[in-house]
Amino acid sequence: MSTKTKLELAIHVLRDLGVIDASESPDETNDDVAWVIDQYEDKFQELASPGLELTYWSRDTIPSAVFGILVDLISNDVAATFGQPQSIPDKMQTEEIILTKLRRHVALPSSGLPVSADYF
Repeated sequence: MSTKTKLELAIHVLRDLGVIDASESPDETNDDVAWVIDQYEDKFQELASPGLELTYWSRDTIPSAVFGILVDLISNDVAATFGQPQSIPDKMQTEEIILTKLRRHVALPSSGLPVSADYF
């Protein structure tokens, strides 16, 4: 399984929001990149918290399977910072749609085996 880094995530988020061009490749010392990485770290902690537990990867290596979902999620979070504000209900609705994709990805599939019921 291939993985991506936090820097790659930040660059994709900034490209998604139109902050940088496709040909630009800033490093971690760039203020915008550092801001996006900080927001990712906060969101990772939120997603890993008890009750949600939607992470199975380490903070520094992001699986390619969830990379696009995280780009969308972090883009939604930081869009207002980069001049693309949304109303709070719109932001929450978009986040819920994105989190549905993440929940679907991390959900355990059904085994398909029959379950016996105990009646008391």
